[in-house]
Amino acid sequence: MGKPGSDPSDNKHEQPLQAVLLADTFDNAWHPITLEAYDGHADGTKGKERPLVLCPLNNVPLLNHSIDFLQVRRRRLYGCLFANAASHAMSSHLVTLLLRQGAGVRELFLISTTGSDALEQYLSSHSPNAQHYADGDRNNSTSQHKIMWSSKLTVTLLRFSDCTNIGDALRELDRRNVIKSDPFILMQGDVITNVDLREVLLSHAARKKRDGSAIMTVLLSDVGGWGIDGRPDSGENPNAPPDARGGEADFFPPLRSSTDDLVLALDTTRGMDEARILLWDDRPSKRNAAIPTSFFVENSSNITLTRNLIDIGLDICSPDVLARFSDEFDYRELRSQFVANCVSEEEIGLQSRIYGYVLRRGEYAGRPLGDMRRYHTVSMDVLRRWCYPLVPDNYHNRGSDGGKTEDAVANYVCERHYVYRNVGKGNTNNMRSHVGRSTQLLGPLLLGPNNYIGEHCCLQRSTLGPNCKVMDHCSVIDSHLWGDVLIEEGAKLNGVIVCEGGIVRKGAIVERGCVIGKGCIVGEGVALKEFTRITMVVEVQEEDDFSGFDESSSEEESSSEEEEEDHEEEDGHDKQTSVVNAKEAEMIAATGITDYHVVGPDGRGRVWTPSPPDEYDSEDDDDAAQESAIELMKSQSIGYDVTLVYRKWKELQMEEDDNFSDEGRGSDSDDDDIDMGDEWDNDGIVDNNANNAAASHLDEEGMQITGRQKGVDVVKELREICLEHETSSPVENLRIELNSFKFSQNATYADCCKGAIMAVIDKILEKSDSPSPAKLVSSLKKMLEYWGPLFQSICMGSEEERAIIHGLENMALGAGKAAYVLGTEPAFRFVLQTLHDQEILNEEALFEWAAERKEEASDTPRGKLFRQKPTQDFLEWLEEDSDEETESGDDDDDSV
Repeated sequence: MGKPGSDPSDNKHEQPLQAVLLADTFDNAWHPITLEAYDGHADGTKGKERPLVLCPLNNVPLLNHSIDFLQVRRRRLYGCLFANAASHAMSSHLVTLLLRQGAGVRELFLISTTGSDALEQYLSSHSPNAQHYADGDRNNSTSQHKIMWSSKLTVTLLRFSDCTNIGDALRELDRRNVIKSDPFILMQGDVITNVDLREVLLSHAARKKRDGSAIMTVLLSDVGGWGIDGRPDSGENPNAPPDARGGEADFFPPLRSSTDDLVLALDTTRGMDEARILLWDDRPSKRNAAIPTSFFVENSSNITLTRNLIDIGLDICSPDVLARFSDEFDYRELRSQFVANCVSEEEIGLQSRIYGYVLRRGEYAGRPLGDMRRYHTVSMDVLRRWCYPLVPDNYHNRGSDGGKTEDAVANYVCERHYVYRNVGKGNTNNMRSHVGRSTQLLGPLLLGPNNYIGEHCCLQRSTLGPNCKVMDHCSVIDSHLWGDVLIEEGAKLNGVIVCEGGIVRKGAIVERGCVIGKGCIVGEGVALKEFTRITMVVEVQEEDDFSGFDESSSEEESSSEEEEEDHEEEDGHDKQTSVVNAKEAEMIAATGITDYHVVGPDGRGRVWTPSPPDEYDSEDDDDAAQESAIELMKSQSIGYDVTLVYRKWKELQMEEDDNFSDEGRGSDSDDDDIDMGDEWDNDGIVDNNANNAAASHLDEEGMQITGRQKGVDVVKELREICLEHETSSPVENLRIELNSFKFSQNATYADCCKGAIMAVIDKILEKSDSPSPAKLVSSLKKMLEYWGPLFQSICMGSEEERAIIHGLENMALGAGKAAYVLGTEPAFRFVLQTLHDQEILNEEALFEWAAERKEEASDTPRGKLFRQKPTQDFLEWLEEDSDEETESGDDDDDSV
């Protein structure tokens, strides 16, 4: 890699450094903004949507921030920096800091799955150079477009329109065989950081030379752990913002996501810069985490368990990473699947080691597009100059459109209290902002080009894009106005994002968490409820081969249903996104759909609410699914009280088990997956000897099971296989996968049945947190329409059927949602009866299980569950029915 401390890109004998930038996050956190048309295209046109990386952060598209961070800028900075150092007596340390910026990337691959046309248009019109090279048909899902962005950087846009997740995109990238540099940079499209990547690249290369299995380095940032009723004593944290408290006794780092809670185990023998990751668990619903015991033997000197770190979305990778994704075709997620599985591998020689690099003091990293709450946090941190030299006065004369046009040029100066104002270009004043004398400006605050601020206004912790007008007596707090926005007299905005061309009429009040879409209008005097999102977007439904049938009647029914919904929902804002076909979308885009009862008679736009996830396909779960989707949207909005999220996490993670304690057991199961063995003592406490004998890799005599890998919980792994299976594919595929794993670990069909029934209950509870017994049975019947054939094929006899009952027992006697739902009478009886009615459990297996449990003491957990009155009534009914059938058979024999 050249001499120590040198720029990796300077070595002419090696492959120039390459980087991969993921332009999509594959989630809906920024809907409906990313569904809107970009740069004048008609809404609903595929490929013309606004890409996430073209959303502005402090009046500059995120794509520009990413390219500036990655490309070589050292030669350009030499002249201006030394001149500035002479004129401002800049310290040598600051000069060194500025000179080291730029990762030295020579070739950037931009992966796009949505909004590809808009990205191509932006790159073509905003590139400093005019050299463009197209490869393939632009309408082809695998075409690419190459642009000479600068003399030292080429940008290649890769259209992966058929990919729906990161795993698919990386597999397609590997198939293209365009990544030649080792290592290469893998970066999410919304990373804002000032980390010195050259040092990380050199340390990764040296480590890879020592250990060929070190395929990846993940960059992490220390922001501190979260705490309820007491801030964790983690020492001084140089990267945690001072306002990261939810209350006097609570601590909520604002850069943390509201959807994941990362727990890491690190081998810090060589220090935090060379820390090998031994555990990666980002699921907030888990009550415990598991580390393979073999790691304690191999890395016993220094193992650190921490939750103070966050993933910044930036990795140094070997091309082996792409090859692993191609080999493991079921990997969909980069972190929760690929990284989590790689770090847990124990088999020496087969391990793919992943290391972590923790940012140092003065280095900053944030992910603004994870959700809108973090977007506001990162924007304010940049204005506070935490990410220096990435600050507005160092934007190098780039405006909100990247600086391609002369009228978009912005030169910012930083005034007191982090108030940034555009001072125009050179001696011209035409782009300078006008601010009324009586207006109060409280930083951090960014005023873009050609802003007009009236009298007696209050602006605080906000950003204003170009050509925004705020009239007299207005209040704009914790808000972002993206460009050409008009705020009329007396309007009040608190925690709002207003997209291009948005208007808030006189006297209107827009509460926290609201989003005003492109071209939308909030009418005069309207009070918009918190977390309301207004848009002009119409969701387009993809037509199939049968879409032409009965078109007129369906349109009439749709119209009448919409009128009824409007009438029923006049008192609230909860309304589903309209789903129409492409022809209807064109007509609606021309005429517009407006919820006048929400935005007022002089307003424009309709209320957008998130659609439930695809897995919520049961009518019984529609309400719960919609409620969950709305709550997630709120948690990702500006101004949301994150205390609610953390308190929910705490309840899940700290929930006590009423039946027994896990302490000292070393359990590696999930919150619902408590493997208690089959033997309990008279006090209801797990018999330790019996539990050890029931370990997953040991037989009843405590001997290692032949062919089974030590430390592998086969039931847990089989359960995970079922949970990850997509029901859109045939169930036969799942049976083959379970059978393959069974043979590889010398497991049994009973293990397969146990893991499968647990996964079915998990999937039901994913759709509804606490269903009633009747709703649980209804959901189970619907699930068995798909899963029933699997159980029919793997249940070879009563042993497998008893394993199904044992799996249900373990969940009912464990902890978490499953224990609450199955332990509530008469849910357990209903589930057994449903499985019996569906011919998955027969009487013989139920009677054998009942004979086992009759020997249980009545005060043990299993005894209490077995002796629930509904369960006993069901067993009595089965015995009576069986006796009647036997008597009937005897009578028939006698008559013969």
